[in-house]
Amino acid sequence: MSQPLCTFSIPRGDTARYVYVFVYYGPYYLVTKKVKLGNSPYLNISTVNIPTKDINTYINTVVALTY
Repeated sequence: MSQPLCTFSIPRGDTARYVYVFVYYGPYYLVTKKVKLGNSPYLNISTVNIPTKDINTYINTVVALTY
């Protein structure tokens, strides 16, 4: 895997219980969904590859509907 070009995250929920971490590699984003349970560190729930052309749709549907 090459070096990421950019990384950002989007917290979801009133207390940022869920966090989506986006790592940009050019032709795709590697998106990891994490959850925080109590005082424990964030746990990875899932990781998916999203083509760059579909990232707006992914954010506006999957990420926006997470609470």
